[in-house]
Order: sequence, then structure tokens, then C-alpha cells
Amino acid sequence: MTRKQSELLKYIKTYIQENEFSPSYDEMRNAVNLKSKSGIHRLVHGLVKHNKLKIVRYSARSVELVDG
Repeated sequence: MTRKQSELLKYIKTYIQENEFSPSYDEMRNAVNLKSKSGIHRLVHGLVKHNKLKIVRYSARSVELVDG
């Protein structure tokens, strides 16, 4: 896992604990200081491959943490 992926995962965990729903891609982008949504898309899909996140299709805030 890269440093940015780790940083994003920590942000997502904290956000979900505080709000009970996941952050939007724009909120994630701002949190890790990226300029494009495509960068967040790559990070999120990297975390999915590492089995840290799950993407829920057809949902606005579509990221869920994987238990474990």
C-alpha cells in the first residue's frame, strides 16, 4: 500500500466514524491534496485491490470499509 493510499484510508475511516457515511470523491480529493478526481479513483481502486475498501455501485457515497 502506498503512502497516499494509507493516508486516504485513514481519512475515510475517520470520516465514516464521525458521519456514519462515506466521504464523496471531492472530499477525499481535498483531504489528500490531489488536483483530480481520477487520482482519487486510482487510489480507491488500489485500496479495493488491497481488500481494504468495497465499492457499492449506483450509490452517491459509494465507498465502504472491508472488515478485518
